[in-house]
Order: sequence, then C-alpha cells, then structure tokens
Amino acid sequence: MMKERQTMWRVGLVVSILAASLVLAEVFSKQVEHPAFSRMQGAADRMTRAEAAIAARRVALGIAIDPNLDPYRTGLIGAESSFLTTTVGDIVAKRTTTTTAFAALVVRYFYELGLRPGDRIAVGSSGSFPGILLAVLSACAETGVEPVIITSIGASEYGANIEGLSNAEMVAACRDAGIWPFMPAAISPGSDADQGISSLYRLEPSDELARYAHDIAARLQVPFIKGNNLEESIALHLRTYQQAGPIKAFVNIGGADVNFGGDTDSLKLKPGLILPSVGRQSKLGGLVGYYLSRGIPVIHLLNIKGLALQSGIPIDSNPFAPLPADVTYSRKKLEWLLILGLVLASAALA
Repeated sequence: MMKERQTMWRVGLVVSILAASLVLAEVFSKQVEHPAFSRMQGAADRMTRAEAAIAARRVALGIAIDPNLDPYRTGLIGAESSFLTTTVGDIVAKRTTTTTAFAALVVRYFYELGLRPGDRIAVGSSGSFPGILLAVLSACAETGVEPVIITSIGASEYGANIEGLSNAEMVAACRDAGIWPFMPAAISPGSDADQGISSLYRLEPSDELARYAHDIAARLQVPFIKGNNLEESIALHLRTYQQAGPIKAFVNIGGADVNFGGDTDSLKLKPGLILPSVGRQSKLGGLVGYYLSRGIPVIHLLNIKGLALQSGIPIDSNPFAPLPADVTYSRKKLEWLLILGLVLASAALA
C-alpha cells in the first residue's frame, strides 16, 4: 500500500512539474519578428502602390470614387449593381479586403508552405474580391513565387464589377504601372457554372457578361475559356494550369463555382491555409477539392471577415495602417523552461 501511494505521489508530482513548465513557458513567451517580416512589409508596400495605380486608372476613366463606399479612396470598391454583378455582396467585407495586411498574410502562408522563388502556384479568382487578388500578386512579386492566374469577370456587389475595371483589367493596369510582370493565363466569364449568364437586377437572364469577358480577353490578348457546363469549365481551367508546369499550391479567391465548388462540404471549409488530409477532402467540389485530393495545399481566401478575425487583421479599418503584430510576429516560448521541466520530471520518476 505504501509503495502504491509513493508511486501515485510521484506521478502527481511529475504531472504538476510538466504542467507548471508548460504554463510558465507560455506566460513568459515573447513576440519575435517573423523570419519573412521584410518580405511581408515589401508585399504590403507593393499592394499600396497597386491600389494607387487602380485609383489613378479609375480617375483616368472618369469613374468617380464614392467617399461613402470607399473612404480611403482605394479605387477597389465597385458598384452595387451592373451587368457584371452576379451575386449579392457585403460592403464591409469588400472594404476589409483593401487592407494591405492581406499581402503580408499571404507571404506568411507562402513561408509556412516552404515556397521558394520560381515555385509555381495556381490562382483561381472570381471578380468579387479584387483587393485579395492584388494581395496575392503583391506577395508573389515580393517572394518570387510564380502565379498562374485564371480570373473570371463576374463579381458580387461592390467587387470588380465596373466596366473598364474588371479583375483582369486591374491586373493589367498594375502590370502597365510596373508593379508586377504578371498577366492572367486565361479569362473566364464566371457566374453560375462559369457560363457568364447575368441575372441579378435583370428581368430576364442575359449573356452580356460572357460577351464582355470574351471581349476583354481579346483586347488583353489572353486566352478565353468557357465550357458548355461546369465540368467542362473545370477541365479547361485545369488544363491551363497543367500546361504551365508543376503546381505547388492552389489559391482560391472568392466563391466561383469552378474553383470553390459551392457544394455543402465546400461551404464548411474554413478560410486560410488548408493542408491535405487523407480522406478528408474526398467530397469537396471544384479545383479546391481536386488539388487537396492530390496532396496539394490550398490557400482558401473566402469568408473575409472570418479570415480577418482569425488572422488578427482589423475589419473595415484604415487599409494602410501599420501591419498587425498577429501577422508579422510569432510567439517564441522559452525552451529552457520546457527542458528544465522534463529534467525535473525525470528526476521525480527516478
């Protein structure tokens, strides 16, 4: 009986020592600058220049910036309705996407994935969040990661839904301004099943969106892709990515059917970095499901408010504010406390 009590006492002491060392290591942990801090800052600065280029292009086109919708005059907030509008949108989420901290966040994701200069990623973007597309391309330009971009033209309310300022035209404007060398590898219509049928704010459906997407592709000398149905469109997008070479990650921006799937399982995905997990993504649709099922990680940039909250990025605030510490710093625990705890625990057992 005495021996059993001694054993129980030792086990309790060991557990107490280990728990205390873990708590102390957490309490006395400190914030340290992330290894990719300089590239994060560079990407944010580049995104600032990109937004200035878009605002200048907007002024040149004679399209006024509404200070009530876009108080910081980023030029990225579209109209509530237009023939490019496919779904409803949240103005607060749209303004949040103009925050340059998202460019820094994407750099952090690249670092976590171990991406190196010259690595190729597939980028599938709807027109709903042009700020996020600018953030991703700013991160690519700063890190040397090569994006293979397919952007659709359809956009939700307040997105890239103004004629002359679609997603593809914004990318081209920034290329012309020398902010990055990138252009879309292809342009697709967007909307339901990537067919480019505009029905929001219309008495009857129209293919005006599809025709506009085709015209933009011709003007920018970029391939136009459109299947007869969703499955064909997915196959055409995938072929474009495969022709570019090996893909190290897939980036989804927005909720385009081709990229996101939009099925029940896809809607459950949390935004941010998603690593492949055996059997977990077998039912996911779109290119997100395709790449995850083949062991390729995904950066899922949707549910902007949730993404901002989990990343420490302020919602609907000054987009040019200093980068938040939650993005640019990491917590470093005092490892010697953990080691000391293990030593004491071992001594107690002995």
